[in-house]
Amino acid sequence: MSQPFKLHRLQQIDSQLDQVNNRLREIEITLSDNLPLREAKEKYSNTEVAYAAARKELRKAEEAVQSQRIKINQTESTLYGGKVRNPKELQDLQNESLALSRYLDVLEDRQLEAMIVLEQAELEHNISEQELNKTRVESEIQNQELRSEQRLLEQEKNRLEIERHAAASALLKDELQLYHQLRKIRQGVAVARVVDNCCSACGSTLSSAQLHAARSLNQIIRCDSCSRILYGGT
Repeated sequence: MSQPFKLHRLQQIDSQLDQVNNRLREIEITLSDNLPLREAKEKYSNTEVAYAAARKELRKAEEAVQSQRIKINQTESTLYGGKVRNPKELQDLQNESLALSRYLDVLEDRQLEAMIVLEQAELEHNISEQELNKTRVESEIQNQELRSEQRLLEQEKNRLEIERHAAASALLKDELQLYHQLRKIRQGVAVARVVDNCCSACGSTLSSAQLHAARSLNQIIRCDSCSRILYGGT
């Protein structure tokens, strides 16, 4: 088994490990910070606050209407009770009663508006509650699926790490050091296959001498453009 093949095999294992580790990180982020559920909770909380505020405003409007009606009743009781006989005082009471009645219309309009606002706030609150419950169920199903995938990936990771140890042990120290250096500076890809007479990593066309050396598998040859180790085998 040639050294280029061993390096290529190590690269394959490391690439698979990179994919597994990236996916494990994605799963961990999703499990620790479930954005849809967090957003649904925030929306529910906001509608709950708005619903409570609307109920409070309606109570205030109802109390204002009730208080105004009491004032009107008191004024009319005085006006028609027969105790006040002075014409000017009677006129003043009449004017006051009319003013109180006009303001009652304003207060009743405000009460109606408050009722409409409350109905809308209640509707939005109920919808957000339904959405939250739905999201919770969907989130739990998703989390179960993610945890199942996570367990399988951990098993795959352990298997690949065992293979990687065996593959790395078959390489010379200098070769392994070069491989790690290239992995670090070349976005995790130290070994590139030769495809259509080109380096598959950077796309550079290889010379005839490079092609021959890479396909012979007798020596470690590197791409003149990206410096990666070339593997010309199948």
